[in-house]
Amino acid sequence: MMNAGLISIRYAKALYEYALGRNEEQALYQRMQTLSSMLRGIPKLRDTLSSPVVPVKYKKEILREAAGPEPEQSYLDFVRLILKNNREGMLYDIVLSYQTYYRRRKNISIVHLTSARPMSEEMLTRIRRQVEKRTRGDVEFSAHTDPTVGGGFIFQLNDMRLDASVRGQLARLRRLLLASAGIGMRETEHVR
Repeated sequence: MMNAGLISIRYAKALYEYALGRNEEQALYQRMQTLSSMLRGIPKLRDTLSSPVVPVKYKKEILREAAGPEPEQSYLDFVRLILKNNREGMLYDIVLSYQTYYRRRKNISIVHLTSARPMSEEMLTRIRRQVEKRTRGDVEFSAHTDPTVGGGFIFQLNDMRLDASVRGQLARLRRLLLASAGIGMRETEHVR
């Protein structure tokens, strides 16, 4: 049996190439972002699409409605292929793989910045420009405020994470102290 991750990557690559040939890869990328948000945010939707008792005709209608007005032909063909090959249970993984593959091909980086207090637009623009300069590509940038970080920030660029928050520094210090005292992580539960 073939690995589910490998299958989703193969579908994503094939879909990208097909959409590229139709000049729809960017529109399809945006559609896939919307679809992944829906699939992540509505667990019952994933369950319904994966269910063997739900008729294919109904699944097709759901995915057509999820697409919104005037979906790309590549999306409609993709839905037909997924349903024909009984890959509905892998849809979420395929959608995520398409987004990852698209970003890689278009040199797009994902940046998430979390800070204890809101940052000025000027500072966010400077950070974004620095990332674009270093990656030599586009950036999908999101900034969030989370007072629980206690100060500092958490910066995530694609799969790299820099935790320069007070909360992160305290956690590292705690682990270091416990390790130097010879207390394992499992033993720390009663130490609190």
